[in-house]
Amino acid sequence: MKDETHLREMLLNRRRTMSRWLEEFESDWQRLADRDIELEEEAQKVDLSSAYDRLDERALETIDDIDLALCRLAAGTYGICENCEQMISAKRLEAMPATRLCVKCARTYEEKQKRLPPARKVISCAELPDEYKDLTDGEVEKTILEKLRYQGGVDSQELEIRCRKGVIYLEGALPSKAEHGTLIQTLTDVMGFPSVVDHLRIDKLPWEREDRAPGKYPFPLSVDTDEISDDIFESQDKDVPYMFPDAPPEEE
Repeated sequence: MKDETHLREMLLNRRRTMSRWLEEFESDWQRLADRDIELEEEAQKVDLSSAYDRLDERALETIDDIDLALCRLAAGTYGICENCEQMISAKRLEAMPATRLCVKCARTYEEKQKRLPPARKVISCAELPDEYKDLTDGEVEKTILEKLRYQGGVDSQELEIRCRKGVIYLEGALPSKAEHGTLIQTLTDVMGFPSVVDHLRIDKLPWEREDRAPGKYPFPLSVDTDEISDDIFESQDKDVPYMFPDAPPEEE
């Protein structure tokens, strides 16, 4: 298989591009909708609205496919065809890193007009390990942070970990591939989480800021994580992809 680090970067770049395009498209559409434009026929309004809905839905599906690919990279199952369970060729992954089918199965699905289940449904269908099933999302987040703090090896100051309906979402940045690997291994192999959607950047720049205190924990473990910003999940509830900021908010 093609180098997974390279493919992961392709997926993240594609996701950022699609998210920006979707935000700009929705903004342009809203400006158009707000204008007092008289169309000759009501059918023209319907056609415009239908075209927008189709484009919006397709963009969201593409982002969900990318998230599923990132989830499978974290789980170690990336590049396996969902239909025949054989490895997808490196050439196909290079051209379509979020693909879910090998060439042969993709042709079969096209000929029979079959569709795979939505990527978002696949991501959320896995159940939490038994030891976490009775915990709230906030309690799961606390448990993960406590585990990372106890074992060390992962600088979590620029890291955002959220749990939503059994799915672990990772946002922000880590300073090295080694720390990223340690985090993913802890979540998947040690703690056994089946669905980890990994949007993390490998970025040394945040660690070079003068205002950053080395080893500082992102927030006290005694704080209820439900009080932490819910921007990510508010955006998901509205079917708008969340774009993690390039820099942390200014301290008050």
